Amino acid sequence: MESRVSVVATDACGWPNLIKLENGDLLCFYFNAPSHGLMEGDIVCSQKLDYSKRWRRVSTVSKRPKNGNRMHLAVGQAHNGDLLCFSSGFILDNGKLTDFAGHWLSRSKDYGKNWTEDRNPIIPNQLRNCIPYGRIIRLAKKGTLAYSCYRSLGKGKPSESWICFSYDDGITWNSFFKIGQNDSNEVSLCALPNETIIAAVRTHRDHHLKVGQFTLSKKRWKEFGPLTLPMQHPGDLIMFNSRCLLLTYGIRNRGLMGLGARISVDMGVTWFPPIVIHQLGDKAFDVGYPSTIRTDGHGNLLTAYYTNHEPLMGKTASRYRVLVKEWNIFDWMGEESKKAVLKED
Repeated sequence: MESRVSVVATDACGWPNLIKLENGDLLCFYFNAPSHGLMEGDIVCSQKLDYSKRWRRVSTVSKRPKNGNRMHLAVGQAHNGDLLCFSSGFILDNGKLTDFAGHWLSRSKDYGKNWTEDRNPIIPNQLRNCIPYGRIIRLAKKGTLAYSCYRSLGKGKPSESWICFSYDDGITWNSFFKIGQNDSNEVSLCALPNETIIAAVRTHRDHHLKVGQFTLSKKRWKEFGPLTLPMQHPGDLIMFNSRCLLLTYGIRNRGLMGLGARISVDMGVTWFPPIVIHQLGDKAFDVGYPSTIRTDGHGNLLTAYYTNHEPLMGKTASRYRVLVKEWNIFDWMGEESKKAVLKED
């Protein structure tokens, strides 16, 4: 089974977020410094044109404040086609985090080439010191968007998360609801056809993923149990087809570092056994934050991730990079599983 990995950025820790535009071009958003937030840096956007094999940086999405960074991000596309990026970061002093640097919103009307940034967006006051994460998703009702954000209460303590809604295509965000019973950190949202949001939720205490649903009509959150083992996080959820969900996630157990995946053919009620789609070897100590998109209707996918060690990079393997892996889900399935995924309603 051939592994095809391309480089989006070098010396970038990442937390990448992939978007495929209607014309086939790809955009990847990420933090451009090789550090978990202890260095100054920006959120930037790189592009791969549909006819090209190379990624090139095209814009700065959120520019760092003085002595600070922009490192966290939630990215999506509004109903009118505008690209949106919520971001946050920290102020630094000699390599230490000293203050929160704000919860901002950037918008691009030209597919990522230029950005306007609102450093005081219309969001609930309770969320201004929270960290945005994952995808900004479009819901069926025109103009309705949602994203998630969280607040960490410290090492070993539970975190809190919220879903926040806009009903005017991302101009204002006034409605929010707390999600995640007991402990919820980074939440990946996916819109289902039945006005329900399904989410893969990272826990903060032992860092596993659990699955939950938010019903819009009842404004109610419900959890269904764990999706991964401890230290297997965070997750990204997408609709693989009209009836199937695909979860990709980081495997961060030392000695087993890599990327995992699971698929559900009943909208998240049950899941196929996990598969390991990429392995990084014993020298890797940091990997994760996969972001996955479909490239066609034949099972081909792209997953962006970051790591400090990628064996496919040869002599320069040990270096922080944002990378994109090409793979096909059906390469990892038996015939019965494949039939279940492709079964028509």
